[in-house]
Formats: sequence, structure tokens, C-alpha cells
Amino acid sequence: MDRLSVFQKTKKQHNEIYDIPYYKMMEKYIRFLGQDPRQKNEFRNIIVFILVISIASILIPTTLELYISLRNKDMDGVIECIPHFIASSISAVKLLNLHFNRQNYNILFHFVIKKWQQLKSIYELNALDETIMQGKRMAKLYRNTLFSFLILYLFSDTLFSFLILFLLVPLVSPILDIVHPLNQTRSRQQLLRVNYIIFDTDDYFFYIYLQLAWGSIIVVLTIIAADWFYILIIHFNSGLFAVCGVQVLEATMNSNLVSKDAFSENSSYEKFRTCVIMHNEVIEFYNILNENCQYSYLIQVGLNMLGMSTTAVQTVINLDRPDVAIRSAVFFGANQFHLFLLSLPGQILLDHCADFANAIYDTTWYGTSLEIQKMLYMMQIRSKKLCALTAGGLYDMNIENFGITFKTCMSYFTMIMSLK
Repeated sequence: MDRLSVFQKTKKQHNEIYDIPYYKMMEKYIRFLGQDPRQKNEFRNIIVFILVISIASILIPTTLELYISLRNKDMDGVIECIPHFIASSISAVKLLNLHFNRQNYNILFHFVIKKWQQLKSIYELNALDETIMQGKRMAKLYRNTLFSFLILYLFSDTLFSFLILFLLVPLVSPILDIVHPLNQTRSRQQLLRVNYIIFDTDDYFFYIYLQLAWGSIIVVLTIIAADWFYILIIHFNSGLFAVCGVQVLEATMNSNLVSKDAFSENSSYEKFRTCVIMHNEVIEFYNILNENCQYSYLIQVGLNMLGMSTTAVQTVINLDRPDVAIRSAVFFGANQFHLFLLSLPGQILLDHCADFANAIYDTTWYGTSLEIQKMLYMMQIRSKKLCALTAGGLYDMNIENFGITFKTCMSYFTMIMSLK
């Protein structure tokens, strides 16, 4: 007997996307980003404004330090600033992309609710359930692993405790000056390498520390919250292709149709009609999603390539300083993992789109009428044009291109090392 899906276990209709069990955690992240449709526009704008200011509080001083390092031809300083510049830039891109396209994302939310209310077959629900569950597991893995990378510690269930420890590291010297004072003040290292131009960071060490600590937390949470949303919504789109495959198999099962009139009176006609409508809606869902994401993906892929190349260089040139080398290696791994998790949902969407074309092949299409065979043929032609998420239309988000990108970054790394 087939297991019940999470949708059937609830045994109730859901009027909001967050009522669906899989999207409970996403509700918290979406509210944090100020993108909850239930919030008033004024309140949402205030939240986004606060987040943007928090991210800018890291991005602007880091950019200034990066500029000064470039002007002074301090390549070590440049390479040290780039990971923080990239992380804050990526978080800003993700947040602003969600904010400026929030009307389209609201359409996707309503579509999710609509499909949940329409789907009744246990086979359809199980197909959707399995795909979304895969997305939820991926989102959890992404959140835990990215936290671990960014806070420079191994995986743990008490990630926020480790985050606090990471943020307290710059306070070690000031605390030791109080507990065990020396004849001279110990050197202090700020949380990030920044420059404010108009004042010396050592004169306002604690104020700057608090500002950078707050900004760092916001950057990390923004990246995780936005990607959690993207992973789940892309997996929902993938799951609908699986549902289409189930529907087309059911619609053509035990068909013995000889005329258009007979076919129109047969229950299989309604099933096939539902399948055609579903397929068109799934493609429309993909078009909205791809249109909203493609330029955001383009910037993120470019920044990740820059980050992987520079952090690889920083790791190699600091092998004599293990603490710096390890920190750089972890940032390299974080950039690589981030690009991988940007590419993997796109690959899953491609696979489910291709599986739908195979599902049409597996049907008893030869037992249907000529009219339905023609429609199946048209659906198959469209399904051969795979629904690929793209980065500005220049780069398809899939695992093959992830491998090519990684090799390209290593080529840039070799070139930078030869110049250095």
C-alpha cells in the first residue's frame, strides 16, 4: 500500500502556503526578509531597509578597504577583503532580487496553494511529496553546512553557540588586557578588515565590532533565508513535472478510443485535459521563476568564481601561517559549496523535465485516438526543450556547468599565482 503524503495526513485545505508543513520554516525566513505577503507594504519596506543598511555597513567599509589595497598594490589586502566583499554583495543581491520581484513571487505562492487544493490522487500527491521532501532535506543540509563554513567551525547542532564564539574572537585581546594586563596594549584584530577613512578603527574598536558583528549575522541569515526559499520553490516546480508524468500515465491507461466523440465522453479525456492544463501551468511557473532569478544568478555565479579563485590563492600564499590558510580554505569551500547548491536545484529541475518526456514514451499512446496522439506528440516536443534555470541566459544552472566553472576558477588561480 502506498504511504500517505504529508498533504493527506493533514486532512484539511490550506489557504496559505505556510499552512503546508513543508513551508513552516520558510515562513520564518520570508518574514525575516520582509517578503511575507500578509505583512503590510510599509512594514515590509521598513524591514528591507533595515536589512540593506545592515548589509551596507559591511559592504561599504570593506569596499573602501579593497579600493585602498588596490591603490597601494597590496595584493594580500585585496585577497583578504574579497571574501567578505563577495559574501555581503551576494546577500544584497539575493535580498533585492526578492524585494523587487515580490509581486511575481506572490503569484508563485498562490500557485502553490492552488495546486495543493487541486491535487487529490494519492499517486500525484506522493510524487510531489517525494520531490519537496528532497528539497527540504537539501535546504537543511545547506543551512547547517553554510553556517559551519562561515563561522569556521565543524558541523554542530548548536550552530548559534559557535557563531557567538566566532564573534567573540576579536574580544580576546581586550579581555586579556583587563584580566592579565601587560606594560603595553595588546594588538587588536577587528572582526573583518575594513576602512572608514574618516576615523581610525582602533579609536572606536568596540562600536565598530558591534556594528560588524550585527552586519555579519544579517549577511549570513539573509543568504540562508533566500536560498532556503529558492531551493523549496524550485523543488516544487520539479515535483509538478513528476505529477504531470503520473497524470499522463493515468490518462492513457486502458484507453481504447476510436473517435473524437467517444473520446470526449470517456473519463480519460478529463484526465488528459487536466494533464495538458497542468503541463502548461508548470511551464508558466518555470518561466516566472527563471525570469526573476536569471540576473541574480548571473551576478552570484560571477562573484563565486571570483571568490573561489582569490581564496585559493590566499590559501596557498599563507601556508606558512596555518591560521590564515585554514580560514581562507574554509572560505574557498564555502564559495564552492554555495555555487554547487545554486546549481543542484537547477539540475533536479532539468532531470524532472526530461523524465516527463520519458513518461510520455512509457504511456500506452498507441491505444489512444489519433487526436490524443497528436496532442501527446506536441507535449513531447515541448518537453524536449528542457526547462533550464539560467544565469542571464548565458549559463545554465546545472552540475555539468558547475564542474566547468570550477575548472575555470582553477585556471584563474594558476594564472594569478604565476603573476604573483
